[in-house]
Order: sequence, then structure tokens, then C-alpha cells
Amino acid sequence: MQWGEIKTLFIVSFLILNIFLLQQFLDKIEETNIETLAQTTFEDRLDAEEIELGELPERGQRETYVSSQRYTLTEEDLEYLEESLDNQENNVVENEIILGEFSEPVEIDLEENRTDSLTSFKNRLLFGSEYTLWEHREEDNMLLFFQEKNGRPIYYNLAGVLAVELNEDGDAIRYAQSILEDVEVQSEEQTVLDPINAIEVLYTNDALESQDELTDMSLGYHTLVPLEDGVQIFAPTWKMTINEEDTYFVNAMEGQLIPNNEEEFVQQITQYMEYQVEQLIRSESE
Repeated sequence: MQWGEIKTLFIVSFLILNIFLLQQFLDKIEETNIETLAQTTFEDRLDAEEIELGELPERGQRETYVSSQRYTLTEEDLEYLEESLDNQENNVVENEIILGEFSEPVEIDLEENRTDSLTSFKNRLLFGSEYTLWEHREEDNMLLFFQEKNGRPIYYNLAGVLAVELNEDGDAIRYAQSILEDVEVQSEEQTVLDPINAIEVLYTNDALESQDELTDMSLGYHTLVPLEDGVQIFAPTWKMTINEEDTYFVNAMEGQLIPNNEEEFVQQITQYMEYQVEQLIRSESE
């Protein structure tokens, strides 16, 4: 082979190699730009629509699926209800649900002395410290509490709820309480959905509008699936409040929007309380 041909071959080979490397470099730049664009476009859209997020929870939190089931009251619990809780008469349904009625209404101050007043009230209950106030439903004269496990509330679960009926003065007159056992870990730890990605789930589901404000965001648990043996699996869940009034839930493991059926939930509790009170009145009159 002539030297000229060898030289030409080397030039062509280097040219092909350079074209290949250039193409790889351009592909990498394009991929990086797409990733950057995907990350910035959503936040840019929020800015354009004047949607305020405030300070978000930290990224990279690690959680697990957990399970629990309805707690069965022990003899010690029943004795405590009978002997240690004053100013109330308690009835227990199937050793699982406590129906309490106060002999004298218990004042609850949600305006000027909220924390101390709620603490004092919960001290009157069995395992009262495990419940956190979710909502004061003025239209129903009800305080709705959710039970906490691992320091996180379990949202809308009939097996871990405290519903307190109020009179016209806002004082507690009776309550219904169900209790969950301690939770058990059901999976390996994994990193939950980043807060900004959970917010994007709301945005893509038309739950965020122009000039909205994210006023609260935190992790809790929501029922994933109930099993036949009474055990329930709970998924870590982002709770997000918009404009201090509308609340949404996003599965923090899988990223789905969870329907909020609060009205149906409260209706179930109210109907149950009314039914049980009627049953008690009937049994006392017989």
C-alpha cells in the first residue's frame, strides 16, 4: 500500500472517530438539557402562575409501609375506664369502641388556650395523647381527631379515630373512640416522593390554580389496603393544604392522588354515634 493511501486511511479513520465522539457529546448535552428543562419548567410554570410554595419539607426522607389492626381493650383498660376517668359514663362496644358521655359538659377553648385545653381534654381519655386534632367541624358540632403512630397521623381510618360531639356552647358532651394497635414495618425503607414532585401531582390533576398558596405540607399515613384478617396496610402519604382550607393527599411511595372522602367519613361516624346512643337509651328503658 502506498504511503498516500495509508495517510488517507488514517485521516478518514480519525474523521469518523471525531464524528462519533462529537455525536456522543451532542447527545449528552441534549440529554442534560432535557433533564434540566424537565426540572425547571414546572417551577417556572408555578412562578408564572404566582403559585406560592413557601418552605418545603426536606427531600430524601426514607419511610416504610406499615400495618396495624383494631385494638381490643384489655381487662386493665376496662378497669381504667370504669374507675379512673371521672365525670363520664363509658360504654364499650365489642371491646373495641368506646362511647363516652360526660356528666357535665367539658369546656374546650380553641381560641385563646388551644394547646392546654386540648391536652387537658385528652387526659380524660384512654390513650388520649395518641390523638391529634384534625378539624373543628362547626357545621356538625364535632371535633375530629386522628390517631398518631410513629409520630404521624393516620388519615381517615375508622379504626383509629376520636369524634367528639359538642353542644351549642362548644363544650364536649360525648365522644366515640376507636383505637389502632402499634404499627409494624411491612417493607424495606425507601426514599419517598420529593415534595416538589408531590406538588406536581396536584398540579397535573388541576388541584392547583393561579395565585394559590401551599400553606402546609407534611407526612402521615393513609390506608393502602385492608386485609381479610382485619390487618390494614398504610402507605406514607403527603398531606398538602392549599390556601389553609383545601386538603389533598398523595401517596408518597407511588405518587398517586388519593381521593379525600371526608364528608362520607364523617357521615359514617355520625350515624354510628347516633345509632349507638339510640341503642343505649333503648336498653336502659327496657
